[in-house]
Amino acid sequence: MDGKVSIREKVVLGFLVLLLVTGGIWRSGLLASAEPEVIQSGFIEQKAPEESEPELITVHLVGAVNNPGIYQLPVGSRVYELLDICGGCNEEADQEALNLARPLFDGEQIYIQKIGETPEFSSGSSPAKININQASALELTALPGIGDVRAGQIVAHRDKNGLFKDIREIMDVSGIGDKTFENIAELITIY
Repeated sequence: MDGKVSIREKVVLGFLVLLLVTGGIWRSGLLASAEPEVIQSGFIEQKAPEESEPELITVHLVGAVNNPGIYQLPVGSRVYELLDICGGCNEEADQEALNLARPLFDGEQIYIQKIGETPEFSSGSSPAKININQASALELTALPGIGDVRAGQIVAHRDKNGLFKDIREIMDVSGIGDKTFENIAELITIY
């Protein structure tokens, strides 16, 4: 051979180069199109998780409201949201006595008092229970063995640690032990 490339060899060489270039383009096209599918598939799985129903609580609304009754709301709802659902307070309601920002608890009864009405904490055949999550320090002093100082400690504990979830948690307040708890257990509630 004299170093010259024949036409036949040029055609075969050109055909091989064409195959290599075409194969490279085809291969890179497959890889490029495969990557978005994987990303898109991962995106779809993350974007559309199964939606679960929100956990609900049930509360009983009574008193000076337009539509008293039993209502279900999502956990973490507040008094103002309950009043929005029920149509609000009526004209007799003492709205100054309301804490609209107070969280609601499952199973509690919300009583909206009338103007001039005071909560009853008197002793009698069936005394009203004092809600240790809502009562003021003055109202807490109506409990036997709870004076001004201890009542202030209960309110301070509630403000610092959040609302009581069980009446027994009142024993976490300094100075309230088993004996004091036994004396007030039937007189207090968290609802």
